[in-house]
Amino acid sequence: MAEKTFTESLKDLQKAAADIGRQATTLEDSLRLFDEGMKEAEYCRKVLESAAQKIQLYENGEIKDAEF
Repeated sequence: MAEKTFTESLKDLQKAAADIGRQATTLEDSLRLFDEGMKEAEYCRKVLESAAQKIQLYENGEIKDAEF
């Protein structure tokens, strides 16, 4: 199975948050959704952190356009 894109992961995180917000959700479902959401949030954080590092390297001239 292919790895999710940042956008797919962010959408899943938003869906989990919305589902938790529904009053009809049980505690067990809320905890499961929270756990899934935390995994998605961690993935998104890593992607953004990696992008920020690449931008910093590019701005410092340590990588060139073709490497970006």
